Amino acid sequence: MSLLEVEELRVKIRTDRGEVTIVDGVDYAVEEGQVFGVAGESGSGKTISVLALLQLLPRGASTSGRALYGGRDLLRLSGRALRRVRGRELAMVFQDPLTSLHPMMTIGRQLSEHVRIHEGASKRAALARAAELLAEVRIPDPERALHAFPHQFSGGMRQRVAIAGELATRPKLLIADEPTTALDVTVQAGILRLLDRLRRESGLSVILITHDLGVMSSIADDVSIFYAGRIVESGPTKELLSTPRHPYTRALLDALPHPEDDGRAELLAIPGLPPSPRRRPAGCAFHPRCAYANDASRVQTPPLVTVGATRLLACHVDPFAAPS
Repeated sequence: MSLLEVEELRVKIRTDRGEVTIVDGVDYAVEEGQVFGVAGESGSGKTISVLALLQLLPRGASTSGRALYGGRDLLRLSGRALRRVRGRELAMVFQDPLTSLHPMMTIGRQLSEHVRIHEGASKRAALARAAELLAEVRIPDPERALHAFPHQFSGGMRQRVAIAGELATRPKLLIADEPTTALDVTVQAGILRLLDRLRRESGLSVILITHDLGVMSSIADDVSIFYAGRIVESGPTKELLSTPRHPYTRALLDALPHPEDDGRAELLAIPGLPPSPRRRPAGCAFHPRCAYANDASRVQTPPLVTVGATRLLACHVDPFAAPS
């Protein structure tokens, strides 16, 4: 049994113009010790889909489907049962650590409060655990760092502190939402190495959310590509990124700068814009931006079906299939 199994997840949000579907029938599984990647453009439903697992959706939102974790459906847990899981067994690191770290509280107080609330530790024991956590994420001079404030750290160090806070209760699954956004390449690499080391040393499972397939290629075992609230392609990362089958996946890869480029080549932008959840086109939601769309693409929503041994694809055309 997988650590987490998500089945037919749907998220709807009530607005003044009616109910809008943000996530539309998503399925995936996360194994123990696995880094599972979720990729796609902004607005594709990546973050909302994992916020639903923790019941952190905005007021007026509703969910359906199942999210089985340890035999329990996270979408149906009551407040008390959810508090025993959220922050303890399931943790989340957000995109901007300045929004999750209190600017007026020392790092030591923030980390030790997390330990005291979830583990009932004494103040002294909680501070000792906080110093251990800072050392674990490679913060220099942890004892001194306990007395510092978030603004006294660089962006990369703040992200490490945020990760340390979520590791306080030794969770089984860490959700990392764009953890390397706005960090320079060297700092990004350090954060990714940290996540990979934690996975290898403690068996931590990670859901990594990013729009950057370059980041995904360096750490994720499997990846699902989101577009307009649905998964359009899924499979082992190396295989999917080396031989993409969906036109959207291919377009995302083509938009990346080539590592051997001298900077003069023009980047290949994806034409058009992602659709608004209120105005999703009929059929395949990507068809207005797709050079391979056919009549079926404009009318029928393509199902996510198995192609080959390990891949899933939602495309009527499948233009990049290997010739038989």
